[in-house]
Amino acid sequence: MNVEILNPEVLEHLYQNHGEFACVCYDTDEKYAERVGAACQKSGHMSGSRCEYIKFRISDIDRGTAEQIMRHEIGADPDLTDIDNYADLSMRITDVSPDQIVKNMASFRYIDKTGFNYATPKSIEMSDNANHIYYEAMQMIDRYRTLIKDALLEDGISESRAVQDSNMILPRATTSELVIGFTPEALIHFCHKRLCSRAQEFIHEVAKQMKLAVSVYNQKFASELVPHCEYLMWCPEGSKCCGRHKTREELIAILNK
Repeated sequence: MNVEILNPEVLEHLYQNHGEFACVCYDTDEKYAERVGAACQKSGHMSGSRCEYIKFRISDIDRGTAEQIMRHEIGADPDLTDIDNYADLSMRITDVSPDQIVKNMASFRYIDKTGFNYATPKSIEMSDNANHIYYEAMQMIDRYRTLIKDALLEDGISESRAVQDSNMILPRATTSELVIGFTPEALIHFCHKRLCSRAQEFIHEVAKQMKLAVSVYNQKFASELVPHCEYLMWCPEGSKCCGRHKTREELIAILNK
């Protein structure tokens, strides 16, 4: 899996741009924009930051995890339009409403996935027996997918339709490519959920790599990308709490003593 920032200049000037939008609220001189943006960020007043999008390209991501990224969003508006060419998917993220998370994914409709790559969970990798069975299953799917496509072609079905329909057999482990843009507010929310120890392996890794990529250009903002318990100072997961922080009930009991 690889995560790349597509527009680092947004992170480099995040507080200045946020502040320029936020200054109007109290009729503050824009010469204080950087300070205003940083103060709004610290206090959680994020509406002015919605003028900015932080764009990522995520490659070698399994389809199942890519679909999970479509969840836990503030004001989400999915855009999964099929496309012919995904050489530069980032160009699709333009002129969007500032309350949305935007994304696009390499299409399984048009791309011939013969010899597809796939992700393997660590538990399977660490088990010689399970890993062998997993590998054999993937090879079988690839082989039968090709047989289905060839049979369709022999029946006179067009190549594009044969590719599209034979791709239906592909597993959710099949790797793909995704571009996604977050407002700063939405990225914080995403990391609250996906940096939690309960998050599934691959989407937890996506969030970790996003934070790392952000930290290269804006360490201060990266420090805001934390599990929800780190933000709240208590765990909202109830009985599923990992113990990193007290649950809300435990914290209230301590405060009441």
